[in-house]
Amino acid sequence: MFERYVRQTILPEVSLDGQRRINDTKILVAGAGGLASSALQFLVGAGCSNLTIYDRDIVNETNLHRQTIYNENHVGLKKVKIAKKLLTKLNSNCDIKAVTQNINAINASKIVNKHDLILDCGDNFALSYILSDVCYSLKKPLFSASAIRFDGYVGGFCEFGPSLRAVFPNLPDNIENCNTAGVFGPVVGVLGSLQAQLAINYILGLKPKPIGQMISINLKSYHFSKFRFDQANEPKKSNFKFIDLSQIKKNDVVIELRNNKEMPILKTNNTIRIPLHEVMKRIVEFDQNQRLVFICRSGVRSWNAAKSVEDKWRNTISLIADDTND
Repeated sequence: MFERYVRQTILPEVSLDGQRRINDTKILVAGAGGLASSALQFLVGAGCSNLTIYDRDIVNETNLHRQTIYNENHVGLKKVKIAKKLLTKLNSNCDIKAVTQNINAINASKIVNKHDLILDCGDNFALSYILSDVCYSLKKPLFSASAIRFDGYVGGFCEFGPSLRAVFPNLPDNIENCNTAGVFGPVVGVLGSLQAQLAINYILGLKPKPIGQMISINLKSYHFSKFRFDQANEPKKSNFKFIDLSQIKKNDVVIELRNNKEMPILKTNNTIRIPLHEVMKRIVEFDQNQRLVFICRSGVRSWNAAKSVEDKWRNTISLIADDTND
């Protein structure tokens, strides 16, 4: 059964025992884009036979330079379905489950709990924090990566180590992504490969431990760096949790930060539209005994709004990243 893996089982760090662990570990991959294109091929090639991929998106022509598992004939098709078909051809021994759904604040805990190891391969910081919060709570290992321009990082979080919030407790005022700032395909490929390697190192129990390890790259200057964050402290305030639209309650104070053009229809009857620059001035209008919920597209404005009023609001503040069009 393991004959095809002889070039890695010959390694004393792997052996047949390690190969069995690689085969048996239940791996969740959140996202089927650029990071996953690289990570999945190496995981499947290494014999990771229990893989589940979640992603609702379709292949876009502008994805192809970095999402190299797909080609021009796949444009307009569901990523996870194509990925499953191609990866199964790469290694027919692998049981690959493809779910055309995104992981969110509602389903994350149930999904994560069914797996032994989680890879965050999305291009969405809201998803990264949702996964980190759940993995930290359930003591599951999380390998998260992010890429932009020539730069990126990959790290091992949670289980019995620090969470993503311990390393990145605050967001910058302006968060760029691949759509706004651009990214080179090889940068994404390198980071996805590193995610796969960290995951396999974890499965094999190699030292140094991948949990608590951060690797940063800049491929314009050919710079690689690393550091450990085992002693990073969890933030004392972690009440900026991402929730789903369906989790809004009738007595919540819900503030929509997008304008009429961005989001013509308010999401709930108790939603009030207030632009970010007016939030601090108008927050005194509302009952601070209620939960405060901010909504925007990516979650960036919601995070910034929450930071601006956290010292003024007594109750919980929750965030929603809503990428729906209506």
